[in-house]
Amino acid sequence: MTSCANGTAAVQRWSSAILILLFCFFSTPSFAKSWRVSDFNDTITIAEDGSADVRERITLSFVGEWHGIHRFIPIEYPGPRGTNYTLFLNVSGVTDGSGGKLKYDSSTSNGFRDLKIYIPGAVDTERTVEIDYTVRNGMRFFEDHDEFYWNVTGNDWPVPIDHATAVVTFPGAAAGSLRAQAFTGVYGSAERDATAEVKGADCSFETKNPLAMRGGMTIDVYIPKGILKEPGSLTRFFWFIGSNPIVFLPFWTFALMFFFWWKWGRDPDPGVSVAPMYEPPKGISPAEAGTLLEDKIHPRDITSTIVDLAVRGFIKIEETDDKALIFHHKDYIFHLLIPKTAWTGLAPHEQVMLENIFSAGDQVQLSSLKNRFYTAIPAIRQDIMSALRNKGMYLLDPDSANGYSFVAVLLIIAPFAASQFTGFKAVFTSVGLLVGCGIISAIIWWLFARQMTAKTVNGGRTCVAVLGFQEFMNRVDADRLKRMPPDTFEKYLAYAMALGVEHHWAQAFAGIVQNPPSWYVGPGYGYGAGFNPIFFSNSMHSMANDMHQVFVSAPRASSTGSGFGGGGGGGGFSGGGFGGGGGSAF
Repeated sequence: MTSCANGTAAVQRWSSAILILLFCFFSTPSFAKSWRVSDFNDTITIAEDGSADVRERITLSFVGEWHGIHRFIPIEYPGPRGTNYTLFLNVSGVTDGSGGKLKYDSSTSNGFRDLKIYIPGAVDTERTVEIDYTVRNGMRFFEDHDEFYWNVTGNDWPVPIDHATAVVTFPGAAAGSLRAQAFTGVYGSAERDATAEVKGADCSFETKNPLAMRGGMTIDVYIPKGILKEPGSLTRFFWFIGSNPIVFLPFWTFALMFFFWWKWGRDPDPGVSVAPMYEPPKGISPAEAGTLLEDKIHPRDITSTIVDLAVRGFIKIEETDDKALIFHHKDYIFHLLIPKTAWTGLAPHEQVMLENIFSAGDQVQLSSLKNRFYTAIPAIRQDIMSALRNKGMYLLDPDSANGYSFVAVLLIIAPFAASQFTGFKAVFTSVGLLVGCGIISAIIWWLFARQMTAKTVNGGRTCVAVLGFQEFMNRVDADRLKRMPPDTFEKYLAYAMALGVEHHWAQAFAGIVQNPPSWYVGPGYGYGAGFNPIFFSNSMHSMANDMHQVFVSAPRASSTGSGFGGGGGGGGFSGGGFGGGGGSAF
């Protein structure tokens, strides 16, 4: 029993000793750290142009070891009509209150100027920091008066401020006409626990009691018109664009897109002009001619290929019309006339089309290709573009041009996004300006992107020849057609469809062509009735629309696309006005 008692007593003694040591450790003043603002004094001189020279003299009491403070001064504010307003603030120096320079780092983040000030020897002592800076646009100008509304201390200090004062000196002409007031407390408070005194052209302010944590002092001075020189329109304009850099977006877009176009998207001079051509350029299919003219693949470029294959004898097209009592359904049957083993002279995109149309047999209904043929569209597009590239038509083909345009979008947005998301400058705060400038920039980008494709000299001359052939088909006269071969109408019909002039082409042959083409069978065409090129052209146009609808149709579950698309001075509160901010210690 005695040994157990002795053991228990020993444990208690050791526990008591440890508690005493811990208490002494944590209660020793050398381990306690705190700081506060003992005094905050502003001396402000207002120039005739409304600019302000500010000297902040901040006295700080440190307990424990510290290395310096941060002084955060807000420079981004809401402007009129949803715009941004930047306070143009220039720091001229930081000293220790006795003229000795202090090292500091200045940065901008999240709308604040952050001054990281290093204070040597800040250990259980009191130190003073003086910050000198100039504010160009801290004055507010109204129709009937001007106003200096300034947050002296800021409302973001995490420690109390024992005492705060401010002296504001105006030009001599302001003597006897100024009115002043001050507000104290947390942000939004209308307390007036501070004195405001006007003597001549000077206004003095002083707190009556210490300011609690997050409490501040804001001053407000009413200035009659005519004392300060109001900034001109040009100055306000530069302030506006400096506060809202998003307005540079259209100019930056134009400059960058112009550079891209000048560097990679300009067409060389083909050295020839457009003149009527009586046949298409040799070695260029209808789909390639249409694509070369618009630098993109249009649906009619695909459907015209079917007609061209029919004219060349590969397929025969039969129009059917299933009539019911009220409704009727039109469809088309494609007949393969040349077996696959005998295919010669086909371009890659033409072969892909035939293979996908007749994959189930030598006779296929157009309607049966619905939700099935769409998978071939990307390959057809790629083959058409590849053929034009292989023929030396492009320096920068449409697909590559789209890539350059996409890169340009990234480069256009990058500096603005970086500025916003790094906190260097608020760029996207003004929704109205962002939308307006964004729309203008999008239009500029689109206009340049349309011209980004660049042809070679050979491509330019071929394009001129296609334009000449298109002009011939638009303006051909009956006398010349009568002297041309009898099969001219159907021979070049696919080109007319690809170039969008099939109706003009058909009208020119009205009364000249009497016999329907052998490759097309339908009601009124091929059964002895009179043949009319205009009606036939309308039928081709209708068939092209039906083919387009079928070719691009895809099951609902598929995500594959079609591939065809190419204040007055009376009110106020603590924390209002410019200036303010807060600080911290490190």
